Amino acid sequence: MINDEFTFYDANQDAIVKGHLDEFVVIKDRQVRGYYESEDAAFDSMKGEELGTFMVKRCKEPGTDIIEYFNNAVTFA
Repeated sequence: MINDEFTFYDANQDAIVKGHLDEFVVIKDRQVRGYYESEDAAFDSMKGEELGTFMVKRCKEPGTDIIEYFNNAVTFA
């Protein structure tokens, strides 16, 4: 499921990003569901939807995407 959303974003990135740089886009069923100023607002818009059935992604210029990985298991001594 989620692979379809990534494929849709990649194929349509120019159109999706235009006018929405640094906003968060919600994609479900290969359709843009909306743009939001924050990631929290984007997820709030999808309350009630099953996780893994939609994608939330920050709109970035093609070629400037950065993979972000968050893990709270890291500790510093």
